[in-house]
Amino acid sequence: MLRAAGQAKVARMTKRLLLPAAMLASLAGCAQDPPPFAPVTNVAYAALGDQPFWMVTIGDDRIVLALGAPGGTAGKGGKLTSHAYPRVLPRTDSGATIWQSGEGTEVISIESRKAARPCEAGGRHFEDSVRVTLSGRMLEGCGGRLLAGSRG
Repeated sequence: MLRAAGQAKVARMTKRLLLPAAMLASLAGCAQDPPPFAPVTNVAYAALGDQPFWMVTIGDDRIVLALGAPGGTAGKGGKLTSHAYPRVLPRTDSGATIWQSGEGTEVISIESRKAARPCEAGGRHFEDSVRVTLSGRMLEGCGGRLLAGSRG
C-alpha cells in the first residue's frame, strides 16, 4: 500500500514537472520576428531621412550609414546598403556638432544642429536637423531626440 502511494506521488510530481517543460518546448518552435536593424549595440546618436531612405547610427566603435535604393523607402521591403566608418569624437563649430570619418574617397561628414522648429521625418518629429555628406553626395534629414507627440 505504501509503495502504491509513493508511486502515485512520483507520478503527480512528474506530471507537474513535464507540463512546464512541454510548454517551453512548444514555444521554442514558434516563429519569431526577425530582429530589427541594429548596426551598433550602444547608440550615441542616430539620424534618418528619405528621398532616398537613409539612416546613420553612431555608436560602439563605428559610424554606420545605411542607404536605400534611389527613390526607395525602408517600408517597401527595399534593400539597404550599409557603409561603416571608424567612430570619431565630434567637434562643435558654430552651433553644429560634426563627426568626420574615413579617408581618401570614402569620407563621411555628419553635421547636426538644433532645428529652429521640430524636424519631421517619417511622420516623427526630432529636435535636430542633420546633413550627411558622403564623398560629395549630400543627404538631409532629422536626428537626435524624438520629440513628444510624434507618432510611433
